Amino acid sequence: MGCCSTRSPTAKRLWALGGAVGTCAFAIALGFLWPALIWSIAKQEFVLEPGTEVYKNWIDPPIETELQIYLWNWTNAQDYRQGENYKPHLEQLGPYTFVEVHERANLNWNDNYTLTFQQRRIWYPVPEKTVGNYETDRVVTINPVLVVTTVGYALRDDPLLPFVDGLIMLNNIITTPFYDVPVREMIFDGYDDPLLRSLLSLLEQIPEDQRPPIKLPPYDRFGWFFGRNESETYDGTFQVGTGADHVQNTGVMRLWNGANRTDYYRGTCGTIRGTTGEVWPPFGRLRGTPPNVTVFAPDVCSSVTLQYLDEVERYGIAGLRWIGNDRMFDNGVHYEETACQCTAPEEECPVLDNGAMDVSECKFGAPATISYPHFYLANDSYHADITGMQPDPNEHRFEMELEPYTGVPLSVKAQLQVNLHTRNYGLTLLQGIPSVMLPVLWFRQTAVLTDELADDIKIILILPDIGVYVAYGIGAIGIVGLVLAIYFSVTRWKLVRPEELPPKEVSQ
Repeated sequence: MGCCSTRSPTAKRLWALGGAVGTCAFAIALGFLWPALIWSIAKQEFVLEPGTEVYKNWIDPPIETELQIYLWNWTNAQDYRQGENYKPHLEQLGPYTFVEVHERANLNWNDNYTLTFQQRRIWYPVPEKTVGNYETDRVVTINPVLVVTTVGYALRDDPLLPFVDGLIMLNNIITTPFYDVPVREMIFDGYDDPLLRSLLSLLEQIPEDQRPPIKLPPYDRFGWFFGRNESETYDGTFQVGTGADHVQNTGVMRLWNGANRTDYYRGTCGTIRGTTGEVWPPFGRLRGTPPNVTVFAPDVCSSVTLQYLDEVERYGIAGLRWIGNDRMFDNGVHYEETACQCTAPEEECPVLDNGAMDVSECKFGAPATISYPHFYLANDSYHADITGMQPDPNEHRFEMELEPYTGVPLSVKAQLQVNLHTRNYGLTLLQGIPSVMLPVLWFRQTAVLTDELADDIKIILILPDIGVYVAYGIGAIGIVGLVLAIYFSVTRWKLVRPEELPPKEVSQ
């Protein structure tokens, strides 16, 4: 028989056509099922539990985070009693750069698929990335204890105000409304302030139920970041979803300090929403591109919402970018949904012009606001009474880039400015101080994806496509096979009619 098949043309047809159709069907099934199979495996790694990839990157972040702090130096402070035409001129000092390390503490997994924890942030100076000298530079600014601890602000309608004012003047506790102190003390080391010590001593002598409404920091020194370095408790206690019940709950805030809202803001502005910014649920292939994303910021006791801008590419990875726009600090001036940011009685709102958000209740009751650096996107009224601001969208925009399939941040540039509402609150030392929203510092927190993590993400992203490409290849083979099967069925494996058979030989 040699190599020739003894199968009938019909059998050949059936085997060829069946094999080709089966190959095409397998290719179609593989193309549809492979991404779902990979996703079902991958989403098990998007759970905040020991052993998963998300947990490993959260407990020991592979992304390098930096904190850059800029201080505003009041260069013409000595001239503040010149008259109505006087404007504070501010000069930007810094950046003073620090590496920021995040550690998790007191982890507890709850029965409702949530994780409770505290976080410890540690900062190390980076002199080579600092402009100026962190150890020797000095800054001139308004005396924060007069304003930040609200000695005047809190007692502006209290009968104790004249007594406190007299205490300050008669005892010569301080003689100027300004600080001229080393930068390192104004940031992390803290400044030994005699007024703060005297007030703490005074309050200790007054029964708690009779104390005036002065909210002092729980320290005997003052610094904008004093008491924060290595503290487990400063940022509060977080409760987030683990994603074990549904991947869309991974990293989403549930409670802060045991509550699902704060008392600092009304309505949705006081609701605990969003993520902590480090872990995001994957969303790209599930629900499309969200028009906004929300980050809970313990620094302001509230959530900030970023609006979608465009697509980006980092490290050869396609991502999506969200930015902070004018809606973030609007206070209900242009956007009705932001009216709950106003902390005054509802009938008096809005109190502040758009561009600066009141955080006084979050900051020991001080007349403090937050804005974008240099009052970027803020109302012109904030620029009118001071000089030195140079807002630039490229420098001062708040933005975040995420890879949508994994939810991994590709790039983060979070930046905010702290301002104090200075005016004469009834204290002798503040007489002549202009009524302005005075910037005192701004900071930029950046996080950059490492090359190693970028390579890992690329592998994860290509896995769903591998099966599809293989399916295309198998499908192409199946189609070629089907064409050949049809061709041979028509030309070689035709059914032979009886009349076409050769005549049988008749034996003699």
